[in-house]
Amino acid sequence: MKPNTTPCPSLTTVLTLPGRVDSALLAKHRRADEPLIVVKLVGVGNTAPYDFHDKGTRSYIFRFESLLEGHILRVPLHLWQAGKGRLAHDLMDQRRLPHALVVTLDPPPAAKPTPLMNVTEMGATDTRTDTRNVVGPGAEPTVAPSYALRATEGRPALGDLVASDEAAGADASTVNVAATNVQAEAPPLIGGRPLHEAAYDLVEPPKRLKALAALLGVAEAALREAIAHADSRIELANAGWVRRKA
Repeated sequence: MKPNTTPCPSLTTVLTLPGRVDSALLAKHRRADEPLIVVKLVGVGNTAPYDFHDKGTRSYIFRFESLLEGHILRVPLHLWQAGKGRLAHDLMDQRRLPHALVVTLDPPPAAKPTPLMNVTEMGATDTRTDTRNVVGPGAEPTVAPSYALRATEGRPALGDLVASDEAAGADASTVNVAATNVQAEAPPLIGGRPLHEAAYDLVEPPKRLKALAALLGVAEAALREAIAHADSRIELANAGWVRRKA
């Protein structure tokens, strides 16, 4: 029987990479829920992007990340292991390395929990009585208006407040109490830092939103929220480019 000579698809991807490669380009080949190999160059001496040449003709662009205190290249695990570690050997199997290399594993982001239920209606309060009885969902409120909540991305978000009985003259404070009961979810943290700060370190030069989200291991929607944060020093420019604010 003839041996199977069909090339490994992952190895084919490695062999056909362009002459200059960075984390953003490699992130396009990342599979769903796949860990990342984090290769760190130590002791470069500056924060400018560093071109690291492998044993052949290809160079890999390492970019400085203050959070990790070094120049970083992130490689999807299946590309790192393809062809018995072809890419790993090209990078690290050299007699003389210009700087020390440290290799760690970045696990995939945890899956978001599935919401157990969607809140469709908030109970109203009967303000005409001394006891202030609460009228629960499904009952017809007598005086105080009911308010709609809609579920967004697995958690209830305060929707447009629509009074069901404007003629009742309910106290406006009821709306304020309902709003304060829905607590905003804290923004995601990357290594103990707000997401918009972690993204700031990676957008010099600017990067596409999708590539940046892959580098950070977060959903694009979460990254958009972080960019729009009041303390954010980055912005989403035309054509989906994320850059530092001027």
